[in-house]
Amino acid sequence: MKRMTILLALLLLLAALPLEGLAAEAPYYTFTQTYTGRSAYSPDGYLPDKTFMDFGEDALKRPADLFVSDEWGLFISDEGNKRVVHATLDGELIKIIGDKKVFKQPAGIFVKHGKLYVADVKQEQVLIFDVESGEKIFTLEHPGTALYGVKAAFKPLAVAVDDAGAMYVISKGNTNGIAQFSADGVFLGYFGANTTELSLMEKLKRLTYSKEQLAQLKRNVPATPTNLAMDERGLVYTVTTGAEGVKKLSMSGLNIMEETRWGFTNGVDVAVGAQETIFVVNEQGYIMEYSRDGRVLFHFGGQDIDRTRTGLFVNTVAIDVDGEGRVYALDREKALVQRFEITEYAKLVHQALSLYQEGLYAQSREPWEKVARMNSMFDYAQMGLGKAYYKLEMYDEALAAFRRGGDKEGYSDAYWEVRNVWLQDNVLLLIGGIALLVFLKWLWKLLKKKVGPVAAFAAVLHRVFDRKLIREIRFMTYFPRNPADAYYGLKHEKKVSVLSATLLYLALFLIYMVNKYASGFLFKGIMDGRYEVATDVALVFGGLLLFLVACNLICSIREGEGTFKQMYCGLAYALTPFILLKPIAFAASFVLTYNEAFIITCIDIIALMGCLVLIVMMVKQLQNYSFRETIVSLLLTLFTMLMIIIALVIAMALVVQLWEFLSGVWKEAKFYNEH
Repeated sequence: MKRMTILLALLLLLAALPLEGLAAEAPYYTFTQTYTGRSAYSPDGYLPDKTFMDFGEDALKRPADLFVSDEWGLFISDEGNKRVVHATLDGELIKIIGDKKVFKQPAGIFVKHGKLYVADVKQEQVLIFDVESGEKIFTLEHPGTALYGVKAAFKPLAVAVDDAGAMYVISKGNTNGIAQFSADGVFLGYFGANTTELSLMEKLKRLTYSKEQLAQLKRNVPATPTNLAMDERGLVYTVTTGAEGVKKLSMSGLNIMEETRWGFTNGVDVAVGAQETIFVVNEQGYIMEYSRDGRVLFHFGGQDIDRTRTGLFVNTVAIDVDGEGRVYALDREKALVQRFEITEYAKLVHQALSLYQEGLYAQSREPWEKVARMNSMFDYAQMGLGKAYYKLEMYDEALAAFRRGGDKEGYSDAYWEVRNVWLQDNVLLLIGGIALLVFLKWLWKLLKKKVGPVAAFAAVLHRVFDRKLIREIRFMTYFPRNPADAYYGLKHEKKVSVLSATLLYLALFLIYMVNKYASGFLFKGIMDGRYEVATDVALVFGGLLLFLVACNLICSIREGEGTFKQMYCGLAYALTPFILLKPIAFAASFVLTYNEAFIITCIDIIALMGCLVLIVMMVKQLQNYSFRETIVSLLLTLFTMLMIIIALVIAMALVVQLWEFLSGVWKEAKFYNEH
């Protein structure tokens, strides 16, 4: 009874505790990225800290942008109140810049060298103010030159400024790229324009449509960047709604950002941190922090469905970061600035990342080890540890760390060292093993001739290997040596069968799958744990069937003498170089590094060229063509294959459209029936 009373008291005490004390500190989960492209849970890197809403007598109203300066503080473009708020980084109002007489629709803002740059969409101007006094000192308007485009839009949405005072302006509706102006307002040219890409269906439409149909198609013009940021080196970063990821533009306007495995297609703003980490936020309030080479460090934030939770958003429009690593995000709908405090874990990541990016790999070992203990799924930590171990000549540890982190370049370097050590320790054993194999081969030949039981066993093996099916399969080794005689034997002497050819096709598929999914780490072309078996079956068997059908069709039209059965068997044996050589490449993938990758490349080239030569010989011999007729037939075969593929794609598109139409009719009929 006494124990029950104590237990009941404890339960009542727990029930009386505030829910906030039991809940997680963040209202969202934080993720990171594995080298396979998958997400993994991570310790929180950023936690909601403070919320800023009211500045002066008026609260924020439809804010459009924010900018964080360690020297000058926090700036907010308050579109609804037609002003720019200047506050401390803790949200205390310093002053209000501008009013309804100055601004019509303030949008993007930027601060550089004591100047505040404000893009005003409706006024079609960039207004420049002295931060300290709040006085307007310059106005940038439409340049009105042919270089810019007299009729080209100048409706500034966002602006960034480099150390020389040159301005980079994103203009609404202007698809030429970012407009670059000198400090005194002279237009210098367009910069970093987006490119356009046509889908396969759009390409097919442009190939098959008439002029009238093409005229009705929408013009495929590049999208205007949505927002931009600039780092301390003057490199411009852009995000574009509808395009995944972020662009990092060089001085010449070329994208030098490595392709990210994760990215928003609805990114609205970008910011750059102290370690050149890149922050991107989307409309729903999800925030990603990338390393400078495009790896996701943290993915956090989220949408506030009931509009009551701190740290979540309804309509995010801007993001920035201060020198201490704190993140500021602006919610237009909730009309507030949410500040996120950086956690000790994220500070540790940034410390290790900074040392790693500076090439101080040995010094980065300790912080990376701490990070890895806190989050073993963080691949970047494993990459950093690999570099540190390699620098300290701990090659076995480096090899394991690079493997966990998916760093193939580092793995190759570490494996080179590990292999050298192994070879030095086992060179005599290798020589002895080779000598033993040579001796055993000599001994086998000797015993076959002089020892009765061994000779009898050899005779049994010979009878086994001389069975019809095995003999047909062994015949494949004759094709690379003498293809003309081999195809004569196939056509006239029936030295192969449909069964042996089918087994070779199955062997080809098995070798293809093993090479694709089980090769050594360095030469494996697909991420661990990812399988595309259905695609592989369609690619291999569908491709072979398509070639056989198209080639047999062309050869029939061109009076070839070969039958489909002969072509079926002949193609299987024409792929002999692949079947014989790819297992060698597979074995080599476990012992070679990138320094010897040319060996595997050479094997692949020899296998490919061998298959092509045998296919040419197959068509020539089986169809009784001249060399010229053979080449013409193969070219027509390739063209026929292309036409069949296009026809299948169009047919599939029509089926999809028909299905969508019928589904829509069914849903509409069902709706009217119910109402």
